[in-house]
Amino acid sequence: MLPARLTRSAGLARDLSTKSRHAFGRRHRMHRSVSRFTRTARARPPHIGLAARLPLPPSRSCAKVDASKEGTSVSSEPTREQLHRCLQAAAVPFIGFGFLDNFLMIVFGDLIDSTLCVALNFSTMAAAAIGNTISDGAGIWSGQWLESKCKALGFEEPKLTEAQQELPITIRWKNIGQFIGITIGCILGCCPLLVMDPNAAVQHRRDKEREEAFEIVISKVQEILQAEAVGLLLLNKERDELVSSHQSLNLPPSFHWKLNQGVIGHVAHSGNFINIADIKDEAMYDPELHDNFLNTGITVQSILCMPVFRGGEVHGVISVINKKDHSGTFTQKDEDVLSAICSHISVAVGDDKQTFKEVIEQCEKSMRTTGSPEFTSAASQRMATLFVPALEGIRTVLGAEATALMLLDPERQELFSEVIDGPLPHHSTPVGVGVVGEAVQVGHVMNVDVRDQESGWYRSERHQNYQGSGMNVRSELVVPLFDTSRKCQGAIKCINKHEGSAFSQEDVDYVTQVAHHIGMMLEGPDAGLRRVLALTRQKMQSKAVIQAADLDRGAVMCNLVKAERLPNRAVQKPATKAQKQKKIIDPYVTFSIARGNPLQQKPGVEERVMRGRNKDRKTAVRRFAKSLTVLEDSNPVWNESIALAFPKKFEDMPLEELWVHVLLWDYDSLTSDDLVAHAAFPLSEIRAGRMKEVAAHRLHPLPGFEHDLSSSRLWVSFDPCVPE
Repeated sequence: MLPARLTRSAGLARDLSTKSRHAFGRRHRMHRSVSRFTRTARARPPHIGLAARLPLPPSRSCAKVDASKEGTSVSSEPTREQLHRCLQAAAVPFIGFGFLDNFLMIVFGDLIDSTLCVALNFSTMAAAAIGNTISDGAGIWSGQWLESKCKALGFEEPKLTEAQQELPITIRWKNIGQFIGITIGCILGCCPLLVMDPNAAVQHRRDKEREEAFEIVISKVQEILQAEAVGLLLLNKERDELVSSHQSLNLPPSFHWKLNQGVIGHVAHSGNFINIADIKDEAMYDPELHDNFLNTGITVQSILCMPVFRGGEVHGVISVINKKDHSGTFTQKDEDVLSAICSHISVAVGDDKQTFKEVIEQCEKSMRTTGSPEFTSAASQRMATLFVPALEGIRTVLGAEATALMLLDPERQELFSEVIDGPLPHHSTPVGVGVVGEAVQVGHVMNVDVRDQESGWYRSERHQNYQGSGMNVRSELVVPLFDTSRKCQGAIKCINKHEGSAFSQEDVDYVTQVAHHIGMMLEGPDAGLRRVLALTRQKMQSKAVIQAADLDRGAVMCNLVKAERLPNRAVQKPATKAQKQKKIIDPYVTFSIARGNPLQQKPGVEERVMRGRNKDRKTAVRRFAKSLTVLEDSNPVWNESIALAFPKKFEDMPLEELWVHVLLWDYDSLTSDDLVAHAAFPLSEIRAGRMKEVAAHRLHPLPGFEHDLSSSRLWVSFDPCVPE
């Protein structure tokens, strides 16, 4: 039996890799079969034939072989106890092997991933492969040692005959023991994962990538902005100072900057960028700081500093020193470029676990933030800076005690003070509350003498010591700010005229003009073009323009006279008391040409009309000809003639299929306008000249809407304008 035991020991030593265990088992069994065949052949006389020398296959029929002819004892199936001992003897060494295999692979793989792979830019799979190679190599040298230790502990195979060892049941129990052992060992070998940081290697790799990226950023900023020196400093809150992170080659590799020092400290403290053409003309100029910047010999002349935000707070500052071109001054374009770069730096210096989804959520949170605690672009800060002298000028011209620019937060339905000139603190007001809230809700100019008891505006708790400023409100002028679609963006609020009880009409006209320009600034750089297009569309509705147009079908002149007994506004779930009290509509009318009778169409008319009007805003000639808006009147009077152009897409259609669709709307200063009612008139009847006389026509509710229109009437007539 000695050769068999030696063979098994050698087999266990070779079986150290999980990938070679099955192959080793097949080789081990083949080797034992060949050895037994060789010994049997040597024991027999040479004259016995080949068939006689071949061993019998192991089976239960071999139990009764003639012992005198074979020279061996009778073999039987192992007992249950022997099989259990075989399983234990096979399982325990493999527990040790599986433990070492996984333990060493994880430890060395993690070490290699965080060092060698980071240095050579290898992948994590390469670290796993190298760690597995090391663990398999260690298994070769530990195989015999593990088997000897297991035998010393009493885990040794029972004494079985060679025939018993070759029985399928014996082999099966050993394989089961090896499988159980390797599984338990591998599970136990995962214990380093309990104390190991799974993101350490990723962190090191990202740190390296970030360092390389920041080095490129510094060099590119220096190149793009044509600067003499560039430095990125990050905030250390514990020491209350800025610490250099990356810098150009002509600056010290490491330096600190106090938050109360110079321009850089002011930017970190205030959160506003600074662009200075000549530092010596500024109050923040300090010869010790700027004449020999950081002992580099650089004399600061011009400087552009931009804050880097993280979570709404200043996280660092990027400083660009001395423009090297002929102007020597950083431009607005330089400000915008550096602002865009800072937005990307803020993501890079943030949490390394941050995913793209979290970045988007952070941007969404920043968009919903009221006020301007952080300027995400230089253009925003420039605009906010211009508001300050504008409000100061308004207060001076009007002789007011305080002025404020109140902007609308549509998510929270409240107004917040963006810029204030005067003794007022920053504050917010819900839409529909107070004079400014009412003005924004209805879209009207409000000029109120608060002390007038008949006005009903005076509230001691609101107007005494207004917003904690110590100022008592006597008069208030609020002018809403509108975009091109006449949706309210906020308001200009003026408080307490020094002379007189209330602001004059001249004051109202002046602030209205100012509000027009501020509204354009708030709407964006293309607001001017949008307003030109809106004005063009209004002119295109005139009779002379449309009649001069080369239209095969001509146009229709709609004469809108008045309306009577229109329904009140349907207010569902009003948010404020003012919304409950305001029910009178702000009506206006649109005319359009539609295919088929709109009164017979299925529900969904409102959605189709809304899509059509949104598309209509980008066209030169309106498909929906619109009247003026009459504010808060259930019996409005227009006396207005509106030209309706014939759409080109309907030029080839029979007149019998076309209708003039009249829609009655309720203007809303905050959200989309509401449809109230509609009417329809056959275009064939209009072209025949049968509707030239002004008459009262019934208004019909839209499908799905419940308005009481039983007594509502619209006075209108139509003149066909057919080209000769």
